[in-house]
Amino acid sequence: MLSSLDLVGLVIDVEVMNALLLPIVLGFLLALEAKVLPDEHRMHGAYRVAVTGLCLIVMGFGLCVISSTVGL
Repeated sequence: MLSSLDLVGLVIDVEVMNALLLPIVLGFLLALEAKVLPDEHRMHGAYRVAVTGLCLIVMGFGLCVISSTVGL
């Protein structure tokens, strides 16, 4: 039964869905960190800038992968 499925196509579809959801999840995590955590547990200074910058880079790569995979 399982051998009749196109497993490669399924894996590609799952990875595209992962790339679609990644920017949303990272954005929510950054927003939750900034709004919900107590001040002593929030990121500050250069660490906050570095983490936000890396998140933006990862989001950008995810969006690039989506467009090249879908063919836009």
